[in-house]
Amino acid sequence: MHPDPKPLVLQNATAITPFRREQESTLVLADGKITQMGRAGEVTIPTNAERIDVAGQYVLPGFIDIHTHGGRSHDFADETTDGFDEISRFFASHGTTSALATIYPQPEARFFACIERIRRYCEATGPSRIVEGMHLEGPFLNPKMPGAIRQDYIWPASEEAFRRVMDVGGPWIRAMTLAPEIPGAMDVLRAASLAETTFSDIGKAQHHPLHMSIGHSLARYEQIAEAIDNGLDGVTHIFNAMNPLHHRTPGVLGGTLLRDELFVEVIADAVHVHPAVLQLLLKVKKHDKILLVTDSIRAAGQPDGTYDFSGRQVLLRDGRAYLADAPEILAGSTLTMDRALRTMVKFAGASLEQAAQMASLNAARVLAWKYLRGILAVGKEADVVVLDDTLHVQLTIKAGHIVWRARPTA
Repeated sequence: MHPDPKPLVLQNATAITPFRREQESTLVLADGKITQMGRAGEVTIPTNAERIDVAGQYVLPGFIDIHTHGGRSHDFADETTDGFDEISRFFASHGTTSALATIYPQPEARFFACIERIRRYCEATGPSRIVEGMHLEGPFLNPKMPGAIRQDYIWPASEEAFRRVMDVGGPWIRAMTLAPEIPGAMDVLRAASLAETTFSDIGKAQHHPLHMSIGHSLARYEQIAEAIDNGLDGVTHIFNAMNPLHHRTPGVLGGTLLRDELFVEVIADAVHVHPAVLQLLLKVKKHDKILLVTDSIRAAGQPDGTYDFSGRQVLLRDGRAYLADAPEILAGSTLTMDRALRTMVKFAGASLEQAAQMASLNAARVLAWKYLRGILAVGKEADVVVLDDTLHVQLTIKAGHIVWRARPTA
């Protein structure tokens, strides 16, 4: 555990709350929380505080990435946790203050070992941890829509298999992607919606909601409503690993665009989804139902070359990752959350306030963190990112700790 840092004061900020823009704001961060926020004359600055002048810069809630496989040559499925701190530093340098380590399907023993490693890592790290749980992208997917995932690694769905997975990961499993049309998947959805797990810090069972998301699926349009009734509340990397929209068979895409209950992830790199389609998504789903995610792989932050993903060779060319044996298939991305935010502002026509909500608050909502994160206000956790006027990261603060700084203090 890290000792509590001395209070931080961000002065002369343009605060993106994200519901409004407050000029000349002062924020006091102490004991892991935002303890004061307002105009300079309305705020009492602690005598021992570190003051940081952010004039001309934007202060936003820290980014929350619920779908990432790794970066800086490391993957969350690696056989050791040695690279997890490096992944976290990479994320922090791009404004991410919370991330879910995303795991693709693997044979059972390897899958469980991977989940156990991530759980131990999360339990061992302190309040400034970036990795705060897991998103299981599977293992209950449709093998006819695998994307870059190995078909032979995908599991049949059953409630019994789901419960064994949860026994290993416990409350650190916060999200799961599945294909609701495969046999047994509706049973998994119901079990996940009613799941109770034991939180290690309180030692007793309580309701632990999982964010359940449809992905790698060939579900019929009519099955979407049934899945929602059984606990589905999200869509994994919309437009990817699903059939395109057809006017006679609307399928997964038609259902997810129309159903207001569903939050949708989007990989906003202008590669996985064309800028015009990003504009369409923003118009149809609105900014309060879109989650920016990276789906980054170990090649993120690395030079072009050959990398591994899910036991398959990936070629990185001009920052774009493709399967070596199927070069028409994208294999994750090298996207970062700050670039996703800039893409939505520059190419999709989002305001900075809207983009900030898509990069933070919406993820906080689906993870049941909405009273803790995603908003700049007194009492919220001190997870903050400072962007310059070109929307590049200058400072990342997690639980009141400075975890990345673009330049040293003068």
